[in-house]
Amino acid sequence: MHPALSVIIFTTFSGMGYGLFIWLCANLVFASSPPSDMEIVSGTALSTILVGIGLVSSTLHLGHPERAWRAFSQWRSSWLSREGVLSVLTFGPIIFIGGETYLKLGFEYLITPMAVLGILGAVATLFTTSMIYASLKSIPAWHNNWVIIGYQVFALSSGGVAYIMIAGWQHYRLVSALLLIGLLVKIITWIYIDKHRGQYKREDALGLADFGRAKPFEPAHSQKNYLEREMGYNLCPRRRALMRWIALGCGFIVPAILLYMVFSIDILITIICLGGMMAERWLFFAEAEHVVRLYYDKDEV
Repeated sequence: MHPALSVIIFTTFSGMGYGLFIWLCANLVFASSPPSDMEIVSGTALSTILVGIGLVSSTLHLGHPERAWRAFSQWRSSWLSREGVLSVLTFGPIIFIGGETYLKLGFEYLITPMAVLGILGAVATLFTTSMIYASLKSIPAWHNNWVIIGYQVFALSSGGVAYIMIAGWQHYRLVSALLLIGLLVKIITWIYIDKHRGQYKREDALGLADFGRAKPFEPAHSQKNYLEREMGYNLCPRRRALMRWIALGCGFIVPAILLYMVFSIDILITIICLGGMMAERWLFFAEAEHVVRLYYDKDEV
C-alpha cells in the first residue's frame, strides 16, 4: 500500500494520544496517590493535541475532506465510521476531566466515572482503528490478530512514554516493560508477514491454478491507474531492513533503555519514540500488498 504521510501521522499521533489518556485515567481511578491538577490538565491538553492532530491529518487523505462528516452515518457496517463516532465521543471525557480540574466547577465527583468512560472509549477507539485494517481480507499482511494486538500495545507503550514526560518517573519500569512487549509483538508480526508472503498467486486470482503459471500478455494500461498508485508500493529489501531497524531501535529499544537508565531529558525520549512509531507505521503500509496487484504487476502476494 502507498504509505501516505497523512495516515501515518493519524495512526501514530492519535495512538500516542489515546495511550496517554488511558494512563492518565488509570491513575485517576486506581492510583493510591492520584495525579496533581497540573498533571491532569497537562495530560488532557496533550492528549487533545495529539488526537486532534491525528484526526485532522486523516481528513487530508480524503479526496473530498469536506464530506468527511458523512462517514459518521455508516457506523452499522463500517469500522471507519465506528472509529469516527467513538473518537468524537471519547473527546467528552478528555474535555470534561481537563476542564473540571482547571475551572473547578463543582463536578469533581464525576471525574472518576468519566475516567472509567475515558479508558473504555480510548480502548474501543483503538480497537475500531485496528479493525479498519484487520478486517480487510484482500490485504494478507493486515488480516490477522497481530494487527489488533499491536495497535493496543503500541498505543499504551508510546502513550506511557508521553505520560512520564507529564507526570514523572514513577511508572518508568512498567513503561519499559511495555516497550519490550511492543518490541516482541512487532517482531512476531513481521515473522508472520514474512512467513505468509507469496501465498496468493496470479493463477489463483484468475482461477487458472490447474493450468500452470499465468503471465500477462501486455500491460492493462499505458500508465498507472488509481489501483496501482494506491494499492501498490515496491519496497526494496534493503530499505525494508533499514526501516525495520529504525522502527525497532527508536520505537522500542532506545526509549526502553533510556527510561530504565532514568535519562533526564524525558521529552527527548518521547520524540525518539514518536519517530520510531512513525517508521513502524510507514512499514505497516509499505509492506502491505493488496491482492489486486495480481492482475497488474505481481506474480504473487
